[in-house]
Amino acid sequence: MPPREQDRQRTKGVAPSRRRGQGNGERADWALASPLTLQALIAAVTAQGGAIRFGYSRDGGAYSLGILGDGEPYTEWIRPAENIDEVLAEMTRGWTGEVQEPE
Repeated sequence: MPPREQDRQRTKGVAPSRRRGQGNGERADWALASPLTLQALIAAVTAQGGAIRFGYSRDGGAYSLGILGDGEPYTEWIRPAENIDEVLAEMTRGWTGEVQEPE
């Protein structure tokens, strides 16, 4: 099957993105995330029997973080302008039940 046809088949029935063009041109890159922060999130999610999927938006303009095991599966979209380590740490606290004291 030609690549374009594969793309059509893969996205058949998927609503087109309405967020296109809302980014500032930055590209998401998981290599910029702290390995320890990633490890903590993976450990927190899997300790609760969940699973986590890492990816990018189609245009590479956002991080894609799929979560399974917390009710219905869902995907978090994180823009590169956000501090990826802070977002991941906040998600980890949500899975571990830790509360961060205000500074």
